Amino acid sequence: MKEIGVFYPTISPKNFYSSALLHDKDFKSPKQLIRALVECVSKGGNLLLNVGPNAKGEIPEESVEILTEIGKWMNKNGESIYGCGNAGLPKPEWGRYTKKGNKLYAHIFERGIGPIAIQGIKGKVKRARLLADGSEVNIQKPWNAHHYGDAIFLNFRSSKLPDEIDTVVKLELEE
Repeated sequence: MKEIGVFYPTISPKNFYSSALLHDKDFKSPKQLIRALVECVSKGGNLLLNVGPNAKGEIPEESVEILTEIGKWMNKNGESIYGCGNAGLPKPEWGRYTKKGNKLYAHIFERGIGPIAIQGIKGKVKRARLLADGSEVNIQKPWNAHHYGDAIFLNFRSSKLPDEIDTVVKLELEE
């Protein structure tokens, strides 16, 4: 029998269930909704996004814009969501993990200073690439690596992340 996972509460693009209020323009951002989706998947769950018509029977333009942005992100990074689940690693300080087979996806929300430590996989990584464009991500050993045990370190060329919503690094692990 196939396990269907954990279901998390339904969320709406609006901050309150007030679709019937014509002048309510308080919508969650694509960033908030994408990160909520990643959080649910990282915990082995599914997310149901509740989008509905306003009092005039129309999908609000704001909802369409939000869904369009989520769609753009999913077109580049959907592999890290569809069919993925909990990675069996502790939650990192910089974001979340999802996993499918021997592919570990590091969802990096916050850049921090210096290389990004990924605990528990030292010596197990074949390659690291940005999921959005396939470009290689540099794995390095910083001067203070001995403080981190069995971690690897991802180094980005810039002080900013390539995707400020969620930069996804696909780590192919040894089988």
